[in-house]
Amino acid sequence: MKGSGSMKRFFRICSLVLVGMAFSLPTAAQSPYSAAVNINGEGVTHFEIEQRALLLEALGTLGDVRRQARNDLIDDRLKIQAGRAFGLSVNEEELKAGVDEFTQRVNMTPEEFTSYLIQAGVEPETFTDFVNVSLVWRKVIGARFQSKAFITEAELDTAMSQGNINLGASVLLAEIVLPYTAETRTETLELASEVRNGIKSFADFEDAALTFSASPTRANGGKMDWTPVQALPPDIAKMLLTMGVGGVTPPLPLPGAVAIFQLRGVRDNRAAATKTIAYDYSTLLLPGGRSAETLETAAKIRLQVDTCNDFLAVSTKYPEEYYSQQVTAVRQVPKAIAAELVHLDDNEISSTLTAGDNNEFLMLVMLCGRTNSISEGNREDVRLALFNQRMEAFGEGYLQELKGDAIIREK
Repeated sequence: MKGSGSMKRFFRICSLVLVGMAFSLPTAAQSPYSAAVNINGEGVTHFEIEQRALLLEALGTLGDVRRQARNDLIDDRLKIQAGRAFGLSVNEEELKAGVDEFTQRVNMTPEEFTSYLIQAGVEPETFTDFVNVSLVWRKVIGARFQSKAFITEAELDTAMSQGNINLGASVLLAEIVLPYTAETRTETLELASEVRNGIKSFADFEDAALTFSASPTRANGGKMDWTPVQALPPDIAKMLLTMGVGGVTPPLPLPGAVAIFQLRGVRDNRAAATKTIAYDYSTLLLPGGRSAETLETAAKIRLQVDTCNDFLAVSTKYPEEYYSQQVTAVRQVPKAIAAELVHLDDNEISSTLTAGDNNEFLMLVMLCGRTNSISEGNREDVRLALFNQRMEAFGEGYLQELKGDAIIREK
């Protein structure tokens, strides 16, 4: 399976992200249908919390899923109450469309996804309630803030002239892909579960990929390239951005295969709507190539240096010709250095490269800044990004306002 192909398949099922940790059950003395918390006179039962925790686990949420379930259900009550205050609700057709949209993204029919959840102990109503709240809240935020989130042409011009619009992030993943036939499906799924349960670290994942994966990335421990989250639907992107680095998904169904993914990193994706036209960067050559002593020196420099001025100060300990700083058009930057700069944040140092006829120098590369531009062709993309960011901020602020005004009693 091609790496890019597996990524596309992953996009179709990536709402099942990162398996959660185990959670404790209510004590036997508690009735599952008694209220665990009361929000403005409306209770959330222990059963609801248990069910939401199972749903979060099935969706792969990291951390204390029971605590998150409790907090999420408090938020949900407030969102539904806000919808009621605005006279907003979701009809059956809208709910069905929301369910269809969600299940399509995991490459399942609603019936298949419901069956998957039932196997995980999740009642179908728990999932439809989950979708319903999301749809109601979307209506509430739209009704309350859409006019306020309008992006003026002046704001858009300013944002584009700055050239640093953040339209999302990128995720760094690793994969294990186990193909199967109709005859070997059950055996392969059991193997996938065993492999997943044995992974406790990045090293474990790499070893498992080398041992079991059939993907071309196997030789590299399953490691894949950075991929923009912007390519995903907004709700899927939000899930990815809240994942814990190091987390591992449960085995996920692909056509003719099952896959396991590990999140290895998340970073800003500045290049989504901007084009870097020049780099301001510095280099410093350290004698000794990639010897242990030189690498140790490089590590110390990285700890000492916070800005390019700090880097300049450190360089005075070395011959003048070992240091350089320049602002150079992207097309004129040496390819090896450009490949490092594209991954660096401002004032970040790379120690990957070497220099000299015999690689006798370790080259430190520090990015001091970028000169960016945004083409007019991206104008509507930037407008939409600014609008979505503003709506999200309004929504979060309004939710906090609702919490501040609410009477919440823990049982």
